Amino acid sequence: MKIGKRESQRLARRAQIITLAREEFFENGYEATTMSGIAARLGGSKRTLWAYFSSKEALFTAVVEDTAAGLRSRIEMPRDGGDAVVRITKLCRSAIDLALSPTAISMFRLVGSASDRHPDVAATFFARGPAETQREVGNYLAGNFADVLWTSDFLTAGRDLMTLAASEMHFEQVWGLLPSPTAAERDAKARHAASLFLRAYARDPDALISREELASQSSA
Repeated sequence: MKIGKRESQRLARRAQIITLAREEFFENGYEATTMSGIAARLGGSKRTLWAYFSSKEALFTAVVEDTAAGLRSRIEMPRDGGDAVVRITKLCRSAIDLALSPTAISMFRLVGSASDRHPDVAATFFARGPAETQREVGNYLAGNFADVLWTSDFLTAGRDLMTLAASEMHFEQVWGLLPSPTAAERDAKARHAASLFLRAYARDPDALISREELASQSSA
């Protein structure tokens, strides 16, 4: 549906506010970020800001939703172009890149630092971010691998897949434990996670893994 010029301008202004607010939250943390500071950075009054968002909490929720949607849009969920092992491996590799992106790392650090004093902030982030991503992956598995996987609980399968693929490397980066993994290390992790997932969830994992091995040998 086509929108008018005024509505288009309003949406563009709202997007600008969210972008600036995200920068403020990332730079200063949740506690130290204020509506006054965001308004000053925006170049307007707090009244202008409040016309779009009624509170810092409402603005943070919008930042979380916008950030999570942007990150999720980068996950590759192939519908065709290879067998189950190939497609699951591509999904895992994409999930790793998402989890290691600077935006994802900054978001987790922001929420982690605020969670003790503001558990509602953490709850909002989890519901709109990781939990929604897990649901989308579960729906993807249900729509594309129901004949391959033995489970009917695709939400749990999606959670397990995302955990296997990205959790270890992600938290190593959030906590600053290791340098960012190389492309080869990410590829190896994606293959390993896909193999573990299919060995746990596939109806006939040996047949799937053997097909992958045959394919790799033929292309060598």
